[in-house]
Amino acid sequence: MEAEIFNATCCSNYIRVNLDAITKNVSILRSLAKKHTGMIAAVKGGCHGHGGIPVTQHLSRLGVEEFAVATVAEGRSLRKAGIQEKMHVLGNFKSREIDKYLENNLIPTVSWAEDLKAVDKEKLSQANGGKFRVNIKVDSGMSRFGVQCEDLHSLVQTIDSLDVQINSIYTHFAGGIMDREGNQAQLDRFLDCSEDYVARTIPRHAAASTGCFQQIGTDLDYIRPGGSMYGLCVANDLPSTKMFQDLGFKPAMSLVAQPTFYKLLPAGRRIGYDGLYTTKEPEWIANIACGWSDGYRRKLSLGVGAVKNNRTGELCPIVGRVSMDSCTVRLPRKPEASDTYSLLTDDFAEKTSYTWMARTLNAANYEITGTFSTRLPRVYTSGEKIVDIMHAVDYTN
Repeated sequence: MEAEIFNATCCSNYIRVNLDAITKNVSILRSLAKKHTGMIAAVKGGCHGHGGIPVTQHLSRLGVEEFAVATVAEGRSLRKAGIQEKMHVLGNFKSREIDKYLENNLIPTVSWAEDLKAVDKEKLSQANGGKFRVNIKVDSGMSRFGVQCEDLHSLVQTIDSLDVQINSIYTHFAGGIMDREGNQAQLDRFLDCSEDYVARTIPRHAAASTGCFQQIGTDLDYIRPGGSMYGLCVANDLPSTKMFQDLGFKPAMSLVAQPTFYKLLPAGRRIGYDGLYTTKEPEWIANIACGWSDGYRRKLSLGVGAVKNNRTGELCPIVGRVSMDSCTVRLPRKPEASDTYSLLTDDFAEKTSYTWMARTLNAANYEITGTFSTRLPRVYTSGEKIVDIMHAVDYTN
């Protein structure tokens, strides 16, 4: 299938997104929640770099009930692509955005009433004449935005006075997988301050990916997973990664390339900007047209990173500097004409997985996949079939 993909994309590298892995991950997440608990899938950031539209369409086909994005623009993009499910915006509402919310039937997050008060009251209605809906975010300990627990009642009263419908009340955990005690304390505070609104049948949700793994808040009305649907662990430390693997999650993304050029260089040749690598003997050096402008990190230069030969399984080190548009790789021998190499593998391996890169670069796991640029085409597969292709530069995440 690789040859078919290279021909279809007309590129020498591509990101492959395994939709079957996403299907499996969603099934695992469902199993961690109660049967009555729905799912709000966080598809922000272009589904953590996997491609917002095709992945959200796949999640819709899987029966995911609702979606959440970070910005109005993300929600508008999904609406234009035909996504009809309820759409939440997790970023804090600003009054200047009201027309876009109404035009695209999006549900904002509010942490205070100031911006709602600034909207003309006649605008606080949907196109069908129904009430404008909002989600209330409660700061139970994350300390970013969100209404303080003790101020929730006052905010609810104000929203009610504006004749605005409260769609849900939610919170977000600050702790990682190993911080069960901290996340449980946050949940307890959230449940205590929001208990009065159960009688009003206002849905509540708290468990994003971490809460799902810990099964904290998974018995509420919704879970709200994000990166875990794509096989991304929320932390890159080894105990968290092992727990994630043991639950059966599978990374969906890989990055595959064919060399655009290779040659046998004599000993003593300096390679790349500033000549920081020198061949010690005659060496086969391949050029791969993927650099930091594509999202492959410069800090993986000089033997820190490696690529995997997909035919032999051998790891081949990056030599010289990763530049804007390419990197150079030392091969053990002359390659076969059909050889391909994975710069990112869909597993948890040393040198080529997102978890190893995140640990090595002192980065978050989500940064690794979330910063690959649209210069790399995304190819969506199921089984051994191509389902969809998002061609390079022709799309946004």
